[in-house]
Amino acid sequence: MKKSEAKDIRTNLAIALLVQAVTYTGLWLWNEYVASYFTLIIPGVILIILILATISDFIEPSRIPGWYYGLMLVSIITPIVIGAVFYYLYDGHLEWLV
Repeated sequence: MKKSEAKDIRTNLAIALLVQAVTYTGLWLWNEYVASYFTLIIPGVILIILILATISDFIEPSRIPGWYYGLMLVSIITPIVIGAVFYYLYDGHLEWLV
């Protein structure tokens, strides 16, 4: 892999992280009920897909590029971090839980 390709992959992962952060932040500002469910469900589904892809890659090596795993990890971590930040900002008092 060339250095320019690795730089492009890191740039694309950073863009994906920023797009997800803006999307989840907007969702939290719009409706915390929907956002909290998205924050819990989406990373879980992506984690299951990541585990299945990793298992299938160990069983029979495939042509899954390395950036796929990075994108999946970013997609798992970003909503959890954004959710934790908003949970902290709301002091743990989400209106729909009251």
